Amino acid sequence: MVTVEQFNELLKQSQILGISCEQLNKLKAVGEIKNNGKKWHRQNSGLLVAGFLFCLVVCAPLILPRNHAVLIKILLNGLSEVFDIDELDTYSCILTNEVIGPYVRIPVDCNACAGVNDIPKVSNLTQEEFLKRYAFSMQPVVVQDGLADWTASEIFSYDYFKSIYTPGSKALKQVNEKCQFFPYATNISGLEEFFNMSLSRVEGKEDHWYIGWSNCEGQATNELRKHYKLPYFLPQELDHSKLDWVFMGMPGHGAPMHIDFVKTSSWQAQLRGQKKWTFETPPECFGICSSKLEVTVNPGEISTYTSSIFLLSVVQVTLKSCFLILPSVVLDGNRWFHQTQIIGNDMSIVIGSEYY
Repeated sequence: MVTVEQFNELLKQSQILGISCEQLNKLKAVGEIKNNGKKWHRQNSGLLVAGFLFCLVVCAPLILPRNHAVLIKILLNGLSEVFDIDELDTYSCILTNEVIGPYVRIPVDCNACAGVNDIPKVSNLTQEEFLKRYAFSMQPVVVQDGLADWTASEIFSYDYFKSIYTPGSKALKQVNEKCQFFPYATNISGLEEFFNMSLSRVEGKEDHWYIGWSNCEGQATNELRKHYKLPYFLPQELDHSKLDWVFMGMPGHGAPMHIDFVKTSSWQAQLRGQKKWTFETPPECFGICSSKLEVTVNPGEISTYTSSIFLLSVVQVTLKSCFLILPSVVLDGNRWFHQTQIIGNDMSIVIGSEYY
């Protein structure tokens, strides 16, 4: 075993020879020395993370069938206390939000959805009425004239997005490294592969695909927002989100029944194609709220719904392409389970964002 004195001498010799710290860190022997200096729980952090997650998904519901969210919160907060956040980021995704979500969500106040029996389609919606009736309630709404003065319906296309997310561009790199990509049931690994598809596949002649991604790169956001703006019925003071969501796909596909993990409420503008939305009541509201609501959103219409249950912790642990949610602050008791399906014959293109 190399002693501290011997290691310090090696460092001095490396400096004389012009060897950088980065080069030293790549040496297997240096990695072993650094690992030997860690406490047991840091040397075996991967095993302990897996144990935490096992307790979270398997043990918690068995021990506390009604209030297991309390134990889950304790386990997850303990996880962030024991390990460095940057250290957890090195591990591959074990559990996704879709798996973990139903166990950590806050139960819905069923009084909020008890009177919701349909999804209205409206026009000329004032900001005052939107705030009063729809903005933060469990009442979804479709605004039929929401895309007034937008050029996105004519401009946004597969080729347009491909011109923004070019190979080697900062926009493409940001999506790959920091944003989210949703392949759904499609065999597409990321935007780079998506924008390298053959023309026949783009047109749906080989298979039917459906994907989505978030854009968190400033220059690309500015380019996209040249062609759309805050919907007219949303007050300016609610426009705090810097994140855009894009969803594209061919008829027959869509997002399966799920719950979202966004900070607050959302709007989605149907630029092209038609999409059928299905909302289902949370399990705790069976018999109190409508079990299912459906609506078809046509080109030129905007749908809005409240989908947030809790604020993600200030410490959000990224595990590569998935997220481990640490619930901390309750924002809203409203949540619909929902799914989408593209209908008709045309490609669907949707742009959306959040408001709060």
